[in-house]
Amino acid sequence: MEKSKKENVLNKIIKRIKEEEKNIYKANQIDRNHYKMKININRFIQITENLKEKEIGEFLDENVMVTHNGNPYMTYILAIKAICSNTNLEICVNETMLGTNSVIVKIIEEVLKELKIDIQITVIRNLDIERLKNEKNIRIIILQDKAQYSKLLRAKVPNVYYQPIYNVALYIDDEEFEEIKQDIIQYCNENFIEIEIYEADDIEDAIEQMRVDNEGEYALILTKEKVNMDKIKEMKDMENIDMYINKNILTDLEERIINKKIG
Repeated sequence: MEKSKKENVLNKIIKRIKEEEKNIYKANQIDRNHYKMKININRFIQITENLKEKEIGEFLDENVMVTHNGNPYMTYILAIKAICSNTNLEICVNETMLGTNSVIVKIIEEVLKELKIDIQITVIRNLDIERLKNEKNIRIIILQDKAQYSKLLRAKVPNVYYQPIYNVALYIDDEEFEEIKQDIIQYCNENFIEIEIYEADDIEDAIEQMRVDNEGEYALILTKEKVNMDKIKEMKDMENIDMYINKNILTDLEERIINKKIG
């Protein structure tokens, strides 16, 4: 999608989100009876501005289903990426934050209809494995849940791909970082982000474990050790992994979804 058209679509979507602010917060309040995540309209505005400015990684197929852990900001980014690449997208939220996700997708659907853009964006509660067994023309992307990915493979569902680019791999080597560690764990839990805590003999062992796993995580190391920069460069050169040392990740995880190709 050309830049001017993309900006027009984004402007109309965010205008509608502002107009529907009360309905979004109402849906979020209902969801918060079960989940801790509190939506902020300004975050959608910020994400939208980022999407305007960047050449975002787009989908590679005409028909895609993405399943993730229910973060409405993730749903929003995925929907915009689909629009920019003329992709019909089903977003499976695995029963999580269904009300908030549905309101956001409904707003996007209404704007597409108003602008006469023939792209279908829908949100579904969970996966219908029997249906997916017979789907030949849709790419199914599992963004976070490896157990779900394995389940689909066992059921012989075609065209299934695992891409956990919204997950966090964490290693700390000093008790001084314990408070930060707990903050990261809490953030991940509240925002439905999978996190794996690595135990290792030292930082090089931790880096090697992450390198071998290499499932696409956002890898974070909090350390007082001297870091072998050759190892870090090796990690940074790998296509699927982002490695950071002593960095606050609590505000920029959505950037990975904006910038990465999905699938």
